[in-house]
Amino acid sequence: MIRAAKDVPGGFVTRTEVCVIGSGAGGGVAAALAAEAGRDVIVLEEGPYVPKEQMTQREEEMYPLLYRNGGNQMTDDGGISVLQGRVLGGSTVVNMADVEPIPEAILAHWRAHFGVDRYGGDEVSEAARACAAAIGTNRIAPEDLNRNNALLVQGAEKVGLSARPFDQNRVGCIGSGYCLVGCAYDAKRSVALTWIPRALAKGALVQTEARVERLEVDGTRVRAAVGALVDPISQRIRSLFRVEADEFVLAAGAIHSPLLLLASGIGGPAVGRNLSLQPQAPAVALFRDDVVLYRGIPQAAFTDGTQTATEAGGLGGFRIEGISATPGMAATVTALGPEALAMFMGRFRQAAAALCLVPDRPGGRVTRGRYNRPKIRYTLSDAAHATLKEAVRTAARIYLAAGAEQVLLPFPEATPVRSERDLAQLDALRFRSASSPIISAHPQGTCRMGPDPSTSVVGLDLKVHGTENLRVLDASVFPTTSSSHTMLPTMTFAWLGSRDLLA
Repeated sequence: MIRAAKDVPGGFVTRTEVCVIGSGAGGGVAAALAAEAGRDVIVLEEGPYVPKEQMTQREEEMYPLLYRNGGNQMTDDGGISVLQGRVLGGSTVVNMADVEPIPEAILAHWRAHFGVDRYGGDEVSEAARACAAAIGTNRIAPEDLNRNNALLVQGAEKVGLSARPFDQNRVGCIGSGYCLVGCAYDAKRSVALTWIPRALAKGALVQTEARVERLEVDGTRVRAAVGALVDPISQRIRSLFRVEADEFVLAAGAIHSPLLLLASGIGGPAVGRNLSLQPQAPAVALFRDDVVLYRGIPQAAFTDGTQTATEAGGLGGFRIEGISATPGMAATVTALGPEALAMFMGRFRQAAAALCLVPDRPGGRVTRGRYNRPKIRYTLSDAAHATLKEAVRTAARIYLAAGAEQVLLPFPEATPVRSERDLAQLDALRFRSASSPIISAHPQGTCRMGPDPSTSVVGLDLKVHGTENLRVLDASVFPTTSSSHTMLPTMTFAWLGSRDLLA
């Protein structure tokens, strides 16, 4: 059963065997596997349940309904927009449906440098295969690339790079292009359409619009999750709740899982530290004829070979990925002045766009701000800054090779690039807070796993150090960035952690 706040106007107090906090890539997997193992399960999700009939494809309605802070969650200096879903199914409802496993070299990096050796490569691969199958993973066919993504592939080949289609979890996609504001056709096989129904079929209770504010701890055991039932838009408190359980799974994501641990006084000195954001900057090109990037599969192809994965260094390099956005979102992620922005939006049909993604090193931090809101502290390192600029340079070269009239760089002082000679200006440009449009959609690392409680938050069994019955099963546990896209890695470790919990 799925309940909203209005269904329990007086709040509630209850007990269960397994309480899962969060319903995204981690929480959904944990809820399904626990329920299928015969456990009594309650899922607490802060966001609302939004079925396809309520996905209107209107920006002004969907961003406030589906995203945390209406899509305006920012680092404390305003430098990076950190996009996260706040809805039943979490970010899997609003992501671009890219399915990427953890490279074996990254697992070797974690074993060698962080002591993360509980799960072998075969176990991780088995879990990844099970999770990929559960969400309907398939390879995008070359003939299904829209012109925006096809131009990226063509241009990459002309400058000597390879590019290929993504693996995805869309099934029966009609190419509407509205992935960022939820699929009104149920083609994106999000957690809300896959793992959550499996949990419901075995009797799980899903309480939406339930904001967990703290965990009650007695010694080494968590006794209860307490919080408020809230209005899904205004966040006004309607009533209170308390859920006692034998086992707790925390899967609120890399920003809000550490926030809850901090509010509860558990987890040790590393809580909130080691944040990775995988910063992404846009490169936009204008062509003479129509591209219509907002129709078809939005993010369908990427440069293959510009990214590295090694045991010594982890994930490095960069990726350039075809992208599209709704018009309002597209306007906000440019670095254009009023006249240039008006020109760009007037030629929106002729625009092509890509995101330049850099796997960064852990260095940010999440702390508690006013009213228990997260304060996301992050500074783009010199190394990440240089790599991001090189990615933007490469994206511009790709678009010029594909026949673009001009390429617009993500710097307010930059001039349009019409030939490779114009790229020399990049040498003097810098990404600046609240100036250059940088986004993050894959925050990781704030509840790092490891054997040492002084430098990690959860042990190798994914239990929070110092607790007996609290596991963290989301992207916050990764020691470094796990993959270019974190949905499948998160599901993979949630699957492994759930297996241990049920054993």
